[in-house]
Amino acid sequence: MNGIGIDRRLLALLYILAFLLLREWLIPVIVLTDTGYLWLFLVFIAMTFLMALVGAKWWVTVPIKIIYVVWAVHYVFLEKVFFTKETAVQLLPDILSNTGIIMGGNWENLTNPFRTILFFLLLWMTTYLIRHWIEVRRSIFLFYVMTVIFIAFIDTFSPFSADAAIFRIMLTGLMLLGLLYISRLAEKHHVVLSMRSFIAISAPLLVVVTFSGAFANLLPKQEPIWPDPLPYFKSIVQGTGEGGMGTGISTSGYDPDDSALGGSFEQDDTLVLEAKVASKQYWKIETKNTYTSKGWEQNSASESHMSYTMGGELGGMDVSASDSPRQQAQLKVAEEFPFLLYPYGIRRVSAAGNVILLHAQSAGQYRTVINGIEGALDAYEIDFQEPKYSMKQLRATTMDDFATSNEDFSPYLQLPDQLPGRVKELADEIVGKYDSVYEKTKAIEMYFGRNGFVYAQQDIVVPKVEDDYVDQFLFDTKRGYCDNFSTSMVVMLRSADIPARWVKGFAPGEAVKDANGEHVYRVTNNEAHSWVEAYMPGIGWMPFEPTIGFSGQSNIDFDIELDLGDPEAPAMKEKEKQKPKKPEKPNKAEKSFEIDKLFESLNNWVKNNVWKLIVGIFILGLISWGIYAIRVRWLPKLLIQFHRSEKSNWKTFSTQYKSLLKQLDRYGIKRASGMTLSEYAIEIDEFFGGEKMRVLTQAYEKGLYGGNTTDQEWGNLKEMWEDLINRTSG
Repeated sequence: MNGIGIDRRLLALLYILAFLLLREWLIPVIVLTDTGYLWLFLVFIAMTFLMALVGAKWWVTVPIKIIYVVWAVHYVFLEKVFFTKETAVQLLPDILSNTGIIMGGNWENLTNPFRTILFFLLLWMTTYLIRHWIEVRRSIFLFYVMTVIFIAFIDTFSPFSADAAIFRIMLTGLMLLGLLYISRLAEKHHVVLSMRSFIAISAPLLVVVTFSGAFANLLPKQEPIWPDPLPYFKSIVQGTGEGGMGTGISTSGYDPDDSALGGSFEQDDTLVLEAKVASKQYWKIETKNTYTSKGWEQNSASESHMSYTMGGELGGMDVSASDSPRQQAQLKVAEEFPFLLYPYGIRRVSAAGNVILLHAQSAGQYRTVINGIEGALDAYEIDFQEPKYSMKQLRATTMDDFATSNEDFSPYLQLPDQLPGRVKELADEIVGKYDSVYEKTKAIEMYFGRNGFVYAQQDIVVPKVEDDYVDQFLFDTKRGYCDNFSTSMVVMLRSADIPARWVKGFAPGEAVKDANGEHVYRVTNNEAHSWVEAYMPGIGWMPFEPTIGFSGQSNIDFDIELDLGDPEAPAMKEKEKQKPKKPEKPNKAEKSFEIDKLFESLNNWVKNNVWKLIVGIFILGLISWGIYAIRVRWLPKLLIQFHRSEKSNWKTFSTQYKSLLKQLDRYGIKRASGMTLSEYAIEIDEFFGGEKMRVLTQAYEKGLYGGNTTDQEWGNLKEMWEDLINRTSG
């Protein structure tokens, strides 16, 4: 791919405009996923366009891009600028281990570093397509339309506001389309425009687009003629239009009474709080421990309270948060809650006035007492240390560890006597394949997303007197919202003898800018949420998120090699011992297991021979580079052998002539810009002697421009071509 016919200065402008369009794709992705590091991706795109602009060869650009991608992953996940032996040993096996995960089809288990690499590869391919559209097709209309559709869709169906983005896209896209159209017209009519002429022609376009866009942006806007279609689509999909239930519909938000769960609810955009915090957090209120088959209650035989003054250190530091850096969250609360909404790892609370915190330890709730009376705070600041969990420690947890703990887990293993037996049977079936407490818990968390469950807010069944809330959801409806998913996970964990409790609070909310232009998270009643905490022996209570569509809270350090083996492998081996072998074709699961075992062995070898592998790859790269560097010597022999077996005709001769031009360029006799083939042939013949290049060029031009593709002495032309291309290998 090259930009022949496009002035480099114009190409630079086109690349800048394309860069701005790509940036509009990245911004909502980064904001909605709360990924961060936008600049890393923008630098990659800018670097790609810059190397294309200067005409860098692929053997230069590809290694540079690969090195940058690896460095970016290293920088993001290991938080270090320079490579070290330790970080390479930690990162390389993690990346390579995903090969087995992909081959096994377990896409949801891909690690975040590898997902980031895949995203960089997507950007790599996208920039290549854009270059093709700009330099070859001279039209980027398809990409422009896709950008408009994408941003419009994101603006309509997500919390992201794209008002300014749409304006920027219209200006950038129209300029890009106009400049490429002028370039395409010049190419069509074989006119070479100087940069001065191009500026003179395109100046009116740039002026009109800029001023019309600015003027349109300043004009008053009419209200939408059509109502927002999103609620209508939701009603059709979720069955809340005409003919739906229409009764028993509540409004979203926090409710202290959870004794009767179920039923539909409507959205409520009422503001609850604005939180100025560096990253998104789940805002916890309380936990409940007693499941009644219809809902939750908080039962504590001897409830104990701890009191804390403002600014004092709070007790009960989790081991998982002891090494994490301190962070601050500044909250402005619009609702009158006589308790705190707090992130995980809370350490200190500061607020104006005479305020005492009463911590109900069993419920995990911090009540606020102001001047001796329970009241609501409208603003406070929280210091917290976000928990970070070690995968190595999580994988080491066992069920036997509960017996050696001094904790009283009975309130968190409680289940109603009338709970249907099939709930426990399902839980045992899900966790039976795993050994560690964490893997058992994770298996239940991921069960809902793999077995046909649907997240919905309307047409949610309320259990009858004889029905159990969890049993009905797991086996009958498979349709519900956070309360259904979280309650079902807690009950199944308890059925599997894993202590668990039900958590209430608010999801992180929407990232916006406040009146002062500062980045805050806006939490409304729509973010009222419930999730799960399970006890990990030796670690403590850990949050889990079973609800489909929610990303969860846990920050896990993948400090061990991923287990690529199929979790069912032990059971499968045991079955093989019990059953006689039959000469039958292995099924799909067995094939997947064999592939996983193969890649597991490969991954173990890589882990134990990382530096040998790196040295080997480096040596192989040097050898490959050496062979490639002297290709001007061996490539002619290969080309001659390749074309000798082909039939002598115009098609073969045309391919031979083009390969000769490339070989002459590699040899060092470069064709100057604007030089015709005939002029170039004279220069070649003066260098080597004779007139073979002129004869070959005349035959090529007769076939290409004169259509004479049959009346040629193909055999003689092939001999002259072989002799001439052989000379370039000397």
